[in-house]
Amino acid sequence: MATAVFSGLASGIDSASLIDSVIQAREKQNESRKAEIDLLESGKESLEELNTKILALNDLIERFRTVNGGGVSKKTSSSDSTVATAVASTAANNATLNLNVTSVASAATASFNDAYALTSDPLAANAVGTQTISVDVGTGSNLVTVSVDITSSTTVQQFVDAFNADSNTLGRVSASVVNVGTTSTPSYRVVFNTLKEGTDNGTIAFNIPTAGAGFGGNADLQNRTTQQATNAQFTLSGVSGTITRSSNSVTDVVPGVTLNLAKTGTAVISVTDDADSTVDSFQEIIDGYNDIVEFIAENNKVTTSIEGGQTKITYGSLAKIRADDDFLARFRTTFAGVSADSGLAVTAFSELGVSTNRDGTLTLDPEKFKTAVGSDPIGAAEVLRDFADTSSGISGFIYEFTKFQGLIDISETSLDGQIKSLNEKIEQVERGSEQIRATLLQKFSRLETVTARLQQQQQQLTSVLAGLQ
Repeated sequence: MATAVFSGLASGIDSASLIDSVIQAREKQNESRKAEIDLLESGKESLEELNTKILALNDLIERFRTVNGGGVSKKTSSSDSTVATAVASTAANNATLNLNVTSVASAATASFNDAYALTSDPLAANAVGTQTISVDVGTGSNLVTVSVDITSSTTVQQFVDAFNADSNTLGRVSASVVNVGTTSTPSYRVVFNTLKEGTDNGTIAFNIPTAGAGFGGNADLQNRTTQQATNAQFTLSGVSGTITRSSNSVTDVVPGVTLNLAKTGTAVISVTDDADSTVDSFQEIIDGYNDIVEFIAENNKVTTSIEGGQTKITYGSLAKIRADDDFLARFRTTFAGVSADSGLAVTAFSELGVSTNRDGTLTLDPEKFKTAVGSDPIGAAEVLRDFADTSSGISGFIYEFTKFQGLIDISETSLDGQIKSLNEKIEQVERGSEQIRATLLQKFSRLETVTARLQQQQQQLTSVLAGLQ
């Protein structure tokens, strides 16, 4: 007799694999979203790197701004560098300066004439009670006073340590113990050195109790040796009178020129155009810009390939971002629009030996640049200043890209928003998948229960039918 069979109802169904297949098919859409997030993240990283490169370029351009002197670099020479040298900014005018230095600025040095065999000897053994030793440094509004209280037991080293610990000594004066004797027979002296040149800041003066007023009629610390601070004094051809300054570094006499005085004597300082230094500085700008162009080109690539019979498009990290292309467009427009109204032989960058290549990079002809600077330094300086003023600083176009909430910041914020939206969609699909998984597991569980019951009934029915034979 035939056996009853329930087709398709068997406990061998691999429900786990079936459910996984359903979930995988459902989450297939998240693969493209995750790939898009990876692209957006790499776009943010590339924007950060681009921002760093643009800021570095901005620093190079800054040197040529009007506020920083602008224009063609200057160089100086001295007929006697042992007397004086000079440094000139781009703001300096070409000149020949005849300098006669009659005095250089110096700090003060002073010491007590009292000698001590040991640094642990009392500084003023005859002091009565507590006495105050005061040292004035500087004059007028620059005056500071260092005061130390001593007794007859205060040692030389204790006094020096207490003096140097006073907050008024910082950057102004210091005390030390010096051995003017020998190693076997030492003779220690207390020495003071002011730390700034010129009489305004370096003058030193002592206020010490006199014999009979505080030192019991003895001459402790009454005799001192002082080499007082001095100012720099010099004359300059074409300028009447003697010029006095408190420092040997003089920045406020000749505009754009810093004079560095070394000793008394005469020296001729020459200030001239420095085409070599100028071309080197400008070449750094060209190199920095070309680096940005190449970086953007590399990360803007879009490539296609065939995988599994289908065309796959791969985007570079900046391929879907506009800020990088906008920067290049603004730079090129600004660069091309530079002019020099005062120029004769030089009125634009093309006359300074700059040319544009097919890939968007720039090339500088150093020799043509230097020749142009030599023939028309005024025009060359104006071209460089005009470019720097319109490119750099808070009024320059570069600031629009690099400032807080600038164009690069806005682009990164936009990418963050897209990443957040994609993550929310991914999470939504994953939550739905978990719900579907739970539902399918429940259904398969019920199916297994029904299948088991039917199989049991089948076995019972088969037994009954077998008994009827």
